[in-house]
Amino acid sequence: MRDWFSPVGEFLYATGRVGLEQVLCDGCLSGRAPREVAAVASIEPGLRLRFTEEDGGASGSYRGVLAVAGVRYAFEVLLFADVDGAYFVASIGRFEPVEWSAGMRVA
Repeated sequence: MRDWFSPVGEFLYATGRVGLEQVLCDGCLSGRAPREVAAVASIEPGLRLRFTEEDGGASGSYRGVLAVAGVRYAFEVLLFADVDGAYFVASIGRFEPVEWSAGMRVA
């Protein structure tokens, strides 16, 4: 299986100093990409399942599409938020390109 997560993460970090994990977390929770990368990225998340953990935290399963620089990546992630409000990607079930286009400028 090809690792698409690393090169996309490196591109986003080089562009706006925001990692892919943060883009997915912020995007799934707010419905939009962080402003630092909004010029090159957009997200269309869908909450599939949400449940409360025994310790008071919450988990949410999301599926959607992240568009970065003209390439659309399908993703499935499990996010965890602890009781203090900190959140992170607990697992990645899918992250792969599903649509892209190529072009050439002619002067």
